[in-house]
Amino acid sequence: MENQLTEIGGPQSELERLREKLFMVPHDTAAMRTLATLLEEAGDLPGAIDLHQRALRVDPYHIPVLVDLGRLWNQLGDTERARSWFTRALSIDADCAEASTGLADLVSPGELTSSYISTLFDQYAEHFDEDLTVTLKYQAPVLIAMALDRCGIGESAVDILDLGCGTGLSGLAMLRFSRTLDGVDLSPMMVGRARARGIYGDLAVAEAEQFLTVTDKSWDVITAVDMLNYVGHLTPLIRVVASRLRPGGLLAGTVERSEGEGFILTAKRRYTHSGDHLKNALSAAGLSLLETCEADLRYEAGVPVVGLVFVARR
Repeated sequence: MENQLTEIGGPQSELERLREKLFMVPHDTAAMRTLATLLEEAGDLPGAIDLHQRALRVDPYHIPVLVDLGRLWNQLGDTERARSWFTRALSIDADCAEASTGLADLVSPGELTSSYISTLFDQYAEHFDEDLTVTLKYQAPVLIAMALDRCGIGESAVDILDLGCGTGLSGLAMLRFSRTLDGVDLSPMMVGRARARGIYGDLAVAEAEQFLTVTDKSWDVITAVDMLNYVGHLTPLIRVVASRLRPGGLLAGTVERSEGEGFILTAKRRYTHSGDHLKNALSAAGLSLLETCEADLRYEAGVPVVGLVFVARR
């Protein structure tokens, strides 16, 4: 990102000046907003959003900041978050034209973009582990480990790639099986926390399909624990996963179960998948389904999120 920042009218010195100013005067909201604008122009939307949220901690009623947050989340395709920020601005000033226009111009929810997912999880990284393990009673990593046990994977026996590794919660569950453990995730903040665990060999910040396309490595087991719910049509990704599996290698993962056909982007901005869609994607990639079962992956508002746990062999 630093290379990008040096190209937007030579503001590198301005960026440094603003960062130094915020270090010296951490509650300077004008400096935060100016720096946020520069980061947005450079394409660093997570950085811009973070600065706007810092400004709100100083002044929760700062309407231009609320409007900017709504605009940025709308740009990323999350209309629900955008709506909440515009609505909050209007609750403070019912005549705010920018917020009213923002609400009227909300885009229809489309497919999830890499920028959206990266921004979402960068924002979530600090509280991710506690929210999942305590609040949501997250079970997906344990369920995948149990499935690998049933497949006869021994201790320290295989080279594993953890797709969508997040902060490394999934890696901890797979560690006992691994001779080597690598990880990849879209969110730099998540990867930073995974790196701090010290359990991974290679870690990459990248989109999964792109990473698998360019890497020259292969693995005995590739896991996709609670990450396929950010992928719509599964076939393209699973095909490239299969190409990076060694002969006889396993893909083990979870999807959130769809009540309909194919896949659906829900109001919570995650995809659900039908069992038939999963089976067809695995078959199209040349993988043989070894097992699939329904399970409660986590809880939301006290209600279990039902998913499918699966293992397929190349």
